[in-house]
Amino acid sequence: MLDRKSILVDAEPQFDKNNKPTLSLSHNRTSTQILAGRGLPDAPLSAPPHAVQPTSVLSPVTDSPVSSIIPLPPSKPVPRDRYGFKKTSLHISVQDYDAWEKEYNVHLERRRGKWDILMKQFGYTTENPTRFPTKSEKIKRYVRKGIPPAWRGAAWFWYAGGPKKLAEDPGLYWNLLKQVNQGALSDNDREHIERDLNRTFPDNDRFKPDDRPTTSEQSRGVGETENETTMIKALRRVLQAFAVHNPSIGYCQSLNFIAGLLLLFLDEDEEKAFILLNVVTTEHLPGTHGVALEGANIDIAVLMTSIRESLPSIWAKLDDKPGTPGAGGVPRLPTVSLATTAWFMSLFVGTLPIECVLRVWDCLFFEGSKTLFRVALAIFKSSETTIKAVSDPMEIFQLVQSLPRGMLDANALMETCFRKRGGFGGLSQDVVEKRREEGRVATRNGRTLTAGSNGEVRGRGDTDVSGRRSFMRAKSKTRFSRRQTKGA
Repeated sequence: MLDRKSILVDAEPQFDKNNKPTLSLSHNRTSTQILAGRGLPDAPLSAPPHAVQPTSVLSPVTDSPVSSIIPLPPSKPVPRDRYGFKKTSLHISVQDYDAWEKEYNVHLERRRGKWDILMKQFGYTTENPTRFPTKSEKIKRYVRKGIPPAWRGAAWFWYAGGPKKLAEDPGLYWNLLKQVNQGALSDNDREHIERDLNRTFPDNDRFKPDDRPTTSEQSRGVGETENETTMIKALRRVLQAFAVHNPSIGYCQSLNFIAGLLLLFLDEDEEKAFILLNVVTTEHLPGTHGVALEGANIDIAVLMTSIRESLPSIWAKLDDKPGTPGAGGVPRLPTVSLATTAWFMSLFVGTLPIECVLRVWDCLFFEGSKTLFRVALAIFKSSETTIKAVSDPMEIFQLVQSLPRGMLDANALMETCFRKRGGFGGLSQDVVEKRREEGRVATRNGRTLTAGSNGEVRGRGDTDVSGRRSFMRAKSKTRFSRRQTKGA
């Protein structure tokens, strides 16, 4: 199980004489490492997890090293995408990116034209819109094919119910900032927020322009400096207000990346970013960023159960602990499940290229957290041939970590996720919530989470009752609902 104290530090899989991983789910690794894909299963850390060392931190988007202590000299301009991120990474070359982007730009122009027509049909403006059409099957299809980049933040806020939440307590964010200034923020949260600020998207020119090097003071997290961008200052305020408002969470690494991307697409509107950050942590990922990380453990178990049910041939390769201790031979979660922790904690930031992340977020704010599980299944499905060709457990582990980072084609990933045959649209929100609740019950009873063989998330010691029937009933209910709303 995950523990938040250091969130997965020193999680190098250990292998027995038969080359089977022996690492249990009790592990430690920093979430900076989770997001950057470090520490699993590379060489073990040379320093204790809590020691402050002048290490090099990888950017979660480009995997480029960024020193956390030594000042960086100004760098030469580099090719960037439309959002200000560097195009190149360890997994994607500039040439590959440019070739993909040329075709994708055609897709964006075509989709923008269709959205323009759609918005006018509903009587909404196409110039900086703040209102969007009511949810329906037709609008869902439009969202799945991508929201126009210029409208993205506003659409997320609208479909997540942001205007209603803002109206319910319009002064909440600003009152929280006053509380921060009056000393309500704990020293621990303040220190960790400062430490992570300049590690947030250092490869994006809104966070760190090419002509603005990171100073030693910024890297050590000593507080606001004259060299900071307005984006970094806004990010500090959002994270501090969030920590005061959510004492059960405070500050957890990975929240900086979520809040940072929200600010980027909300044009630095701090209040709206704060509201959406609350939506993510309370509605879509309940308990995931809490002190005990209970939600993260449960969602990993839900994902593994879904893989076992929907992708049995891949599960056969991933399941490196068949029949290990548990009543009735119920298996524990496989070692590879550790590699998927960051997928949920950061909403795929650092796991997928940025365009794929944005397409996932489009669907997340429109459809709910089931999107995260569907996309995770699509990642495994897209990697099926490569995974099935490997037998060594360590190689499989490394593949699961690295393959998503090179999945540049956002359209192909979303098509795999939502296609009618072989897609994962049948995994409904009802099923996700049912399995989450099963996981909570198992956790409260002190049982180890497992991937149940009948569509259940179970604790070791549970009897194996049929969850398949419940799953099929939920799917049938979803199909009926679709028929009722078709053409709306």
